[in-house]
Amino acid sequence: MTEPNEAARIAALSELIAWAERRERLSEDRADAVAGAWRTGTRNVAELARLARVSRDTIYADLAARAIDLSSREQDIQDPQKVGGVPLRGDSVRIVARIADSVARPAFAHDPGDPLVRATLAASQALRTMADVLEPPSDQGPGWTPRETLPSLAGDGEELAYHSRQALAALAEPAELAAQSDSRRQALLHTGRHAVVDGASFTLALPTGGTITLQVGRDETGWTSLTSDSPLVVGEADSLDHLEAQAALEVLARIATRHLTEAALAEHRKDAPPGSRPPRTRYIPSNES
Repeated sequence: MTEPNEAARIAALSELIAWAERRERLSEDRADAVAGAWRTGTRNVAELARLARVSRDTIYADLAARAIDLSSREQDIQDPQKVGGVPLRGDSVRIVARIADSVARPAFAHDPGDPLVRATLAASQALRTMADVLEPPSDQGPGWTPRETLPSLAGDGEELAYHSRQALAALAEPAELAAQSDSRRQALLHTGRHAVVDGASFTLALPTGGTITLQVGRDETGWTSLTSDSPLVVGEADSLDHLEAQAALEVLARIATRHLTEAALAEHRKDAPPGSRPPRTRYIPSNES
C-alpha cells in the first residue's frame, strides 16, 4: 500500500471515529430534547418519535434515561423557562455547521452569484466560527482564542446581512422598502426607549487622498437620500443603498441611545404601534386528529 493511500485510509478512519463520537453526543442531546418536550406538555410518544425521526422504543428509552415516569401522564407541565437545558457546546455547533456546509457549498458551485446562496454560505461559515469560539481548536497553532475569533464571527454576520439585503433589494419595490423603513422608524420611537437617526453627516476619506463630506438622510416617504457638495459623488440611492444606509443609521441610533439619559426617553410601551403587521407564526403539524 502506497504512503498517500495509507494517509488517506487513516484520515478516513479518523473521520469515522469522530462520526461515532458525534453520534453518541447527539443521542444525549436528543434525549435531553425529548425530555424537554415531554416536560413542557407533549405527552404523545408517537408524535415525539415522528418529530425526532426515531422509533417509539427510542423515545421510551430517552424518557427513561431522563428519569421520566411514563405511567403518570398527569405530571405537571413545566414552564419552558424552568426546564433544565444543556449549555451550548462547540462540538454540537460544529456538527450543524458541517450539515449547513454540505448544503451551501454545492449550491454555491451551481450558482455563486445568487445572494441567497451566498447568505447560506455565510451562515454556514458563521456556525463554523461559532464552534471555534466555543471550543478553540488545539491543533491549529496560535490565534484561536475567543478574543481573536469573535471579530470573525461578527464579520460573518455582517456578510450574511449584506447578502440578505441584496436578495431583498432584488425582490421588493422601492416604495415598499421605503414604507418598511418608515414603519420601522415609527416602531422604534413607539417603544419610548429607542431614539432614531433621521440623518447623518460624515467625512469620507478618499483612497486618492483628501476628504469630502456626505449627508445621508430620509425623505418624506422614508427613502434614503445621499447628498454632497462634491462633484465626486454622483447618482441617487438604489434599493441596496437604501437598505444598507438604513441599517447603518440604526446602528448609530443604538450607539447614541445607550448614552441618553432618562430625560430623553419615555415610559416603556409594550403595545404594538398603529398599523403594525401581525407577527408571523410557525405551525408545527401534529399527527393527532
